[in-house]
Amino acid sequence: MANKINHLLEAYRQLRRDQQNSVLATIIETFGSTYQKAGARMLITQTGELVGLLGGGCFERDLVEQAASVFATGHAKTVFYDMRSGEDAIWGLGLGCNGAVRVLLQLLTAEQEFSPLNLLVEAAETQSHGVLVTVFDSTHADFPAGRSQFLPAAIVGEQPILPSAPFPFSTAALQTALQQKPRIETHLLDGQDIKAFYDPVQPPWQLLIFGAGADAIPLVNCAKSLGWRVTLVDHRPAHIKPERFPLADQLLHLTPEQVAARLDLHPFNAIMMMTHNVEYDQRYLQSIVHCRVPFIGLLGPAHRKQRLLQSLGDDAALINERVFGPVGLDIGAQTPEEIALSIVAGINAHLNGCSGLQLGNDIVAIKHECSH
Repeated sequence: MANKINHLLEAYRQLRRDQQNSVLATIIETFGSTYQKAGARMLITQTGELVGLLGGGCFERDLVEQAASVFATGHAKTVFYDMRSGEDAIWGLGLGCNGAVRVLLQLLTAEQEFSPLNLLVEAAETQSHGVLVTVFDSTHADFPAGRSQFLPAAIVGEQPILPSAPFPFSTAALQTALQQKPRIETHLLDGQDIKAFYDPVQPPWQLLIFGAGADAIPLVNCAKSLGWRVTLVDHRPAHIKPERFPLADQLLHLTPEQVAARLDLHPFNAIMMMTHNVEYDQRYLQSIVHCRVPFIGLLGPAHRKQRLLQSLGDDAALINERVFGPVGLDIGAQTPEEIALSIVAGINAHLNGCSGLQLGNDIVAIKHECSH
């Protein structure tokens, strides 16, 4: 999941305040080129308002009409949009994509605590890993279409385990947790078919920033707009003020020597060094050499990165391949906001295992299609 439900967090809080039913639309399967992939979600209100997009406008209008029957009956349903044919104009939808999408529509009610959206929000807020299993087609009375269950994962070493996964979902759920890819499985139980969608759930990415200068403000804002959790650390108490960083999740006044004892680095996905002071960058860098964070960004030219790594001595080998400096993608950034965008884009690309090149590049385009 990572940051796939960031746009739904406030919508969920609004649902709880208003106690109004809504329909959750989830892509459970795709073929070919599509605007969104399996696991993407959107809310449809009773007045037809949308929170999020699944088809970039291709089939949302029809989804609103399909959701009307879900509001009326309370029963979940699936809708299939095949946009691979040039004759899709006969639908009257004017679809312009070249793929196919299967969408599950589920009714969210106050009586059921707006499940399964509440399960996803709780997982995000508690930084939980796991798998959300949703039945979308079934003839088994005990497992009706629309039923969802979140299976929390415990991480043992580098591998997830699902101690609470029930039969017949345990094997597929574990495979989903291991591969971190959504999947559809058909199960036979008591002579009845159960078709289920398995969606891996990851907590939002966490960014740790050392240095609370003025240029950290747009970086925090940019990361938060993507739903990341952001922690700032600075040795200067005057810089760690909530009024300067109202969106930050955590502000810590720590010297480099206090980091190891007072800050757990394990949850973080990326670290940015931006104290603008070589001595403090080196000392903070020394404090994290034994962490396993996959991305460590440094400001400044390449020779500054080499100077900082050399100051670590033999410890440099522990993080050398995970240190990026100068950090960020080459987008011609000049303003603090552009630099923040460049940094966040670079982190996002690296954590997703992508090159960060233009998708219009032939080689990148082919790789992008194959990855889906």
